[in-house]
Amino acid sequence: MAVINLEHQPSGRIGWILSNGFRPMFALASALALLAVAAWLAFWRGWMNPPGDMLQAVLWHGHEMLFGFVGAAIGGFLLAAVANWTGRKPVSGVPLLLLACTWLLARFVALTAGAWPDVINAMGAVSYWLLLAFLFGRELIHSGNRRNIKVLVIIALFALLSLAFHLHWLPELQVLHLAVVLVLALLTLIGGRITPAFTRNWLNRQSLEAAQMPAAFGVVDIVAAVSTPVAGAAWVFWSQSPVTACLLFLAGGAQLVRLVRWCGWQTASEPLLLVLHVGYAWLGIGLLLLAGSSVGLWLPSAGLHALTVGAMGGMIMAVASRAALGHTGRELVAGPLMVMAFISLHLAALVRVLASLWPAMTSSLLMLAGLLWLMAFAFFAWRYLPILLGPSLSFSDRLKAQTSTQKG
Repeated sequence: MAVINLEHQPSGRIGWILSNGFRPMFALASALALLAVAAWLAFWRGWMNPPGDMLQAVLWHGHEMLFGFVGAAIGGFLLAAVANWTGRKPVSGVPLLLLACTWLLARFVALTAGAWPDVINAMGAVSYWLLLAFLFGRELIHSGNRRNIKVLVIIALFALLSLAFHLHWLPELQVLHLAVVLVLALLTLIGGRITPAFTRNWLNRQSLEAAQMPAAFGVVDIVAAVSTPVAGAAWVFWSQSPVTACLLFLAGGAQLVRLVRWCGWQTASEPLLLVLHVGYAWLGIGLLLLAGSSVGLWLPSAGLHALTVGAMGGMIMAVASRAALGHTGRELVAGPLMVMAFISLHLAALVRVLASLWPAMTSSLLMLAGLLWLMAFAFFAWRYLPILLGPSLSFSDRLKAQTSTQKG
């Protein structure tokens, strides 16, 4: 499939890095995925003492993975996607540099929160979300694109939760759990849009006999989209309620039925596409695990990490891998290194869930899950940082690559 590259053609490396939002933000997300998890393992094992002014270690871990890692990935994806949605050139240059700086400022706030008044911390942390909302919303307004206003609302809710965390409007752990629910809503919206669309396009190109096409948007999709945030919110405030367990079971079941309707088993030969389905599967599995924890069958961390490591980490790596190749004019091929990254990441999710379900092995399994996560993002960084921080392929290079592929 030919990719229309809307980037301008900068002359230097800095120009390329700031030519599209996915470049700096995916690079920052991958760096934090490595640094924050390595630091968390060191804090947890007692190999390193957390900085004195840092947030409480467990809160820092949750905050940085949700507002930092996931937050950077959200910004990178949305700023790249909005150019395609609106037909406008990507956000680039100074605005993009400022966005990256506000993200870094928020990371500094999390490390030094104890040294500053809560209001200062809140202003520093929320600046990223406010600037992202402005840049994303400006593109929608200029193009008259109203379909994606709901995404802008989600960004605004992230800003609100950031304020709630630093100004203590709610208990910090409760705010983090609400952020998880918000990410699940975004995954349901965006993942539910791109996964069946990419699958349908790929199946059409394969000309497979008796291929089953993903089902059109219908009642199951609506049930999944509505029940997921409702069940998630119920879990945040009434985690041990039987009603909450029923809502979570409904949401998880609807998500898995929705996934089956996309016929993803036919994409087994295309890793970049298959991992979208695998990542989305963790969404349904995680909700079902939370349902079990609501009736006391196991610890809630099993479902929570199925959702964060499996669904969020898996979908982020899948989307970032695909977007980085497509937006820089490269062929959409995973390659052996990324296949290993995908396998490592989903093994990390599985092991982390087992750590919550198998108390006798929790310590060993937690360490193994962390090492698998680090391995996965080390592979990702090795493969993609040169792409994210370097030039796109020129039109002539793409033609040569297509020609050699056809000859081969």
